[in-house]
Amino acid sequence: MSVPTLDASLDALVAVLVAGPDVKSVSNLAGKTVAIDDRYSEQSISRVRTAMAAAGALQVELSKGQTTAINRLVSKEVPAAVVGLVSVNAAHSFPEIPRFRIFQVPLSPRSSPAKP
Repeated sequence: MSVPTLDASLDALVAVLVAGPDVKSVSNLAGKTVAIDDRYSEQSISRVRTAMAAAGALQVELSKGQTTAINRLVSKEVPAAVVGLVSVNAAHSFPEIPRFRIFQVPLSPRSSPAKP
């Protein structure tokens, strides 16, 4: 029995996006740079970019860095960070973070729009 790879099961995932308090919706990130950890494949990053565009954030640059995505957000280097590609159930149990907003961006084009 083979175990599916992360990239093979992206349709069942959502990107958990943590943003500063001034970001009211995913569409506020249009044209901005969003941090993502370098552990994600180019296929995953492409899917996140497509999902963010579907949620209204066109021309988002997903940027890898030597510092973790969440640390780049906390240091105000970027307005938002993708902190995980997780199942819908895991995304619903993601803890609130004081002074930050959490968005769920479905990676499947068949899914509903991003949920706050």
